[in-house]
Amino acid sequence: MDGATETSRDAVAGPRAAPGRECLACGGETSRPLFEKGGKRFLRCPDCGYVRLEPLPTLAELEAHYAWTYAEGPYAVFAAAEDVRAFIARDRLASLGAALPAGPWLDVGASTGAFVRAAREAGHDARGIELSEAAVAAAGKSGLPVERARIEDWEPSEPLAAVTAFDVLEHLLDPTVLPERARRWLRPGGVLALTLPDIGSPVARAMGRHWFFYAPNDHFHYFDRGSIARFLERHGFRAERIVTAAKPLTPDYVAGQVQVFYPPLAAASRLVRLLPRGLRERTIHVPVGEMLVVARRSDA
Repeated sequence: MDGATETSRDAVAGPRAAPGRECLACGGETSRPLFEKGGKRFLRCPDCGYVRLEPLPTLAELEAHYAWTYAEGPYAVFAAAEDVRAFIARDRLASLGAALPAGPWLDVGASTGAFVRAAREAGHDARGIELSEAAVAAAGKSGLPVERARIEDWEPSEPLAAVTAFDVLEHLLDPTVLPERARRWLRPGGVLALTLPDIGSPVARAMGRHWFFYAPNDHFHYFDRGSIARFLERHGFRAERIVTAAKPLTPDYVAGQVQVFYPPLAAASRLVRLLPRGLRERTIHVPVGEMLVVARRSDA
C-alpha cells in the first residue's frame, strides 16, 4: 500500500553519496541481519533498532525506478486519486493543529501540491518543492506555488517557520540531508513535521518482512519512535510529539491498492465492489503503520 502514503519519492532524487555504516540514529558501529527481501538485506542496529537497506541503489537506478513508477507504475494509481490526496492533506493539516507556527511554510516532496493547497486554503503561507517534472507541472496548472528543486540546492528568500516532509525520509539515500537542510532554513524555534513508517507499530510487528513498507526498491531507512527521536536530536531537533498517523482512505481505494501491490489478494479485494456505493466511498482512518513526528529546532 505504498501508494496510499502519498509517497514523495521524487522530491529528493539526487541526494548526496550514501552514508557509511555508522548507525544514523545512535552512532553505533554494528548491525545485524534482520531478513532478506527483493535481493536486498535489511540490517538492524542492536542498540537502537534503526533498520537500513543494503546495498543501496545507485542514483541512476533510483531515478530510473522513480520515473517508471510515477509515469506508469504503482505510484501512478495514487497520483490519479485526487480525492484521496485531498483527504490526506486536509487530515494532516488537522492533525498538526497549532503545532506549526505562523509564517512561511515549505512542504518538501510536495508532489502535485495537495498539502500546499490545503494549507493555503486555511490561510497559511505555504509553498512546496518537488523534483518530479510531471507533478510540478500538475501543481502549476492548479496555480499552486510548487517549484522543481532538489532539497540540496533550494534556499528560501526568508527564514521559514515550518518545514513539512510527508513520506520522504525513508526514500532518501542519505536521510541526514533533510534535517540538516531544514535546520538551515528554519528560524530559531522553527518546526519540522514528518510522517514516516514506524517499525514499532502493531501492523509492522504483525506482518514482519511482509509489511508493505518493507519495499527494497523504494524505502531504505526505517525508524521506530525512539530511534527517530535520537536521529533528529543528532541533527539539531528536539522531538516534541510522536503519534500514530492513520490514513483517511476509502474502501474503494484500498481495494485498488491491494490489487496493485498484492495480486494474490486481488480476488478478495474485488468483493468490496459488492458493497453499497455509499460504504465503498466512505472515508475511514486506516492504520497502515506510520507515525507523525513534530520536532522543534534546538538552539541550545
